[in-house]
Amino acid sequence: MPIKQFPEKLVSGLTIRATVLSLIFIWIGNYWLTHTGLITHSTQIGESVPPIPAVAALICLVAVNPLLRRFANFLSLSQAEIIVIYSTVAIAISMSSIGMVRYFLPVLTAPFYYASLENEYALFNQYLPDWFVITNKQTIIDSYEGIGQGTLVPWGDWTVPLFFWTLMFIALFWTMLCLVVIFRRQWVDQERLVFPIARFGLEIAREENSKLLVSPFFRNQYMWIGFGLAFFYNLLNIVHAFYPSLPSPGRSFNLGVLFTERPWSAVRPISFQFRPAIFGLAYLMPLDVNFSVWFLYFVLKFEAVVTSALGYNLPGFPYVHDQSSGAFLALTVAFFWVGKRQIKNVVFKAFGSPSIDDSNEPLSFRVAFFGAISGLAFICIWCVAAGMTVTTVLLFFGLILAFALVYTKIRAEAGAPMIWLFPYGEHKRVMLNAFGPKAFIHNSSFQNLSVFASLTFLSRGYFPAFMAYQLEAIKLCDDVKMNRRAMAIAIMLALVVGLSGGYWTHITAFYEYGANILEGGDGIRGGTRGASLIQQEYNILRGYQVSKNSPDYARTGAVGFGFIFTTLLATFRRNFLQFPLHPLGFAMVTAYGDPLWGAFLAAWIFKLLITRLGGFGLYRKLIPGFLGVALGHFFTAGILWGILGTVGSEIFRGYGVWFG
Repeated sequence: MPIKQFPEKLVSGLTIRATVLSLIFIWIGNYWLTHTGLITHSTQIGESVPPIPAVAALICLVAVNPLLRRFANFLSLSQAEIIVIYSTVAIAISMSSIGMVRYFLPVLTAPFYYASLENEYALFNQYLPDWFVITNKQTIIDSYEGIGQGTLVPWGDWTVPLFFWTLMFIALFWTMLCLVVIFRRQWVDQERLVFPIARFGLEIAREENSKLLVSPFFRNQYMWIGFGLAFFYNLLNIVHAFYPSLPSPGRSFNLGVLFTERPWSAVRPISFQFRPAIFGLAYLMPLDVNFSVWFLYFVLKFEAVVTSALGYNLPGFPYVHDQSSGAFLALTVAFFWVGKRQIKNVVFKAFGSPSIDDSNEPLSFRVAFFGAISGLAFICIWCVAAGMTVTTVLLFFGLILAFALVYTKIRAEAGAPMIWLFPYGEHKRVMLNAFGPKAFIHNSSFQNLSVFASLTFLSRGYFPAFMAYQLEAIKLCDDVKMNRRAMAIAIMLALVVGLSGGYWTHITAFYEYGANILEGGDGIRGGTRGASLIQQEYNILRGYQVSKNSPDYARTGAVGFGFIFTTLLATFRRNFLQFPLHPLGFAMVTAYGDPLWGAFLAAWIFKLLITRLGGFGLYRKLIPGFLGVALGHFFTAGILWGILGTVGSEIFRGYGVWFG
């Protein structure tokens, strides 16, 4: 019989007081999120990894808990309870922020509000079932134009579509959790991935001596040096926002001005972005991942220069995002191949094998296996009932889950704190480029594509990031000796609470202010970013009526190249231990390389020098310093600047901090 990982009794951090405190922090975070991201549009505190409200909650708990332990011990929290609060706030706040609820809600209204005789949106609206969207025209108009404070929100018109959409979100979130359980043992126990982002939260919450009023992390001098550097950097930018005549480092250094003549101008745009959080956490990443990101970034730029010199001026070449889609697909295949023994154990246990112990897993392997199948089946039934074809549903959600799985592995192994670090928006494009839009039009009906357009926000938003939050939360259970099944329950509760809070805060803001002036809108049919996204999708549908609807072989070829190149990198890594390029690095740099390469290059240089000069001992000694850089940035640019940004002055847009 296999030996259980924790023979001692595991604690449950999912207590009543942890639940109550989670709800309080989520409510505060939603209020804060709505004001900074939606009303004043000064910063996106839910876009950071981890979300700024979750970091703020963690700091508050760590600051207050030692005092409670000394003077009112019965009120003090265990480490497991703190981790539960931190993890649930991170998931719930992300769920109600820009990449999820704010992208989703306009799907229910924008196709009707922006419809006109000229744009012919009605040709596609007719295919949307009543339970799928808002049908009351006045309810839709009022949400965009506002009805003032104190007027009751017409919740009756919103209840039915929100209910059915929530069921689909729960099914997708549940399917992701089941996949996390299936791969957890392979990634955590076998490969022993480093989980930099999870470690960031753990180091802040860590307690070594219950008698001390300050945790070890906050007593470390190197942490305060790193914190001070990030604080000073952001302070200079903040002062510059108030007094533009004073110099500041800014957020990036534009290198494109150095390359003005062909073919070198093909490298543009290129800039060294100052990303303290990425730099700080990149120190914990494997050196080969750091190297691969910045090295392959320059390889891609060199590729653009060579093609320009040869006279090829193809729009969008070298199709970096398409290459990233191929890389993510190749890595999905690789993960299933490498983890085939673990997957086999899951299948055997699901069908009754008694020799495999899954008692300490977040879900039993039987529940995880059949849960993933039933979750995907429910999604398929839901979408088919809305008007999509089974083939379209399976292809689209297969890509959603595949990209989410790879993004989760990137977060676990590399830990880059980037919410958009996947080929966002490419799930649907991969399908259309490969088969052509005509393949999704049946009997001259646009029903399939109309419903498909409504689901595009799942591709453009950051739903894949939620699988990473799930795995990180479960990983934190190991460090505080917490029952993983209690965390699984907390994760699912966080989804429901996050969606409910996001619905409430956003919809009430729509009717109080009007969506046309929210998120930086000018009041004249401005709408939110989600409204712009659904309009873009409907305009594309109009184009399909007159275009040839043929496949895009060039971009599909780029997907194929990304798949083959990543497969080769993975093969070389497996057969040559000293091979320096990591396939995850290629996937990352093609997905979102511009903000990454500068911070990764700097972290690579520092880590290389530190390990060569002082060895592993010096590397470990300086970890708090680099985590302090990340914390200093989150605190100054996120918590401090985010709180000040709720007042709504234009000054705060002078230093707009976009963590994504």
